[in-house]
Amino acid sequence: MQFSKLHLVLSLLPSTLAQYGGGSGSSSTSVASASAPTTSSFTPSNVKIIDVGENGLTFSPNTTTADIGDTIEFHFYPAQHSVAQSSFDSPCVPLNNGTGFWSGGFSTDSGENNNVFSVLINDTNPIWFYCAAPTHCQNGMAGVINPPTGTPSNRSTRTDASTSLTNYIAAAKDVPTSKGGTAVSGGTVGPAKPATTGSGTPTTSGSAKPSASKSAGVEARGEAQWLVAAFGSVVAVGMGALMI
Repeated sequence: MQFSKLHLVLSLLPSTLAQYGGGSGSSSTSVASASAPTTSSFTPSNVKIIDVGENGLTFSPNTTTADIGDTIEFHFYPAQHSVAQSSFDSPCVPLNNGTGFWSGGFSTDSGENNNVFSVLINDTNPIWFYCAAPTHCQNGMAGVINPPTGTPSNRSTRTDASTSLTNYIAAAKDVPTSKGGTAVSGGTVGPAKPATTGSGTPTTSGSAKPSASKSAGVEARGEAQWLVAAFGSVVAVGMGALMI
């Protein structure tokens, strides 16, 4: 009789433990993972890049719009090139005897030159420029920053729409020789400005290490306490049954 009662009590033990979280289907912790944001590098929006000679005797682009405070970076490619500012009426000739910008000559063996010529934009008036290497300007290697648009009230300023890059290049064909400056002026020669990231922090990717949540730990400890209490009750009932 006592053996039957003990067998009954012990048979109830697995179901009791499962009811209070002791079975294999229970979980003691939950894991939360966080992904670190990724950032990408880019050229600052106030820097405009013009490639010099990358695709032959051209500036790419040869027409650029820039705001006050923007920087124009001229990037040089093989073999010999330069950039000089001129007036619209005198293509292939430095502006007002050197009052405009002049990069000096750049000689590049292959790829892109390590240095660039940077010019800060102080106003939005049209800026005409050309390459002073022999015959380059005459063959159409010219460009303009902030090309003229509209029709001004004072025609003598020659900033109407007819003052176009196409007309500048056409006039350059008749210039006997190109001229450059005597010394670098109106800008600076040096390495290009480094690219920045959107958040100002190093680029990272991937996921952060998983960590157990605080609430999950409290829940796990509560289930353990219930398990101990349930096991004690079952043992007590078993001992009482044996004594009967």
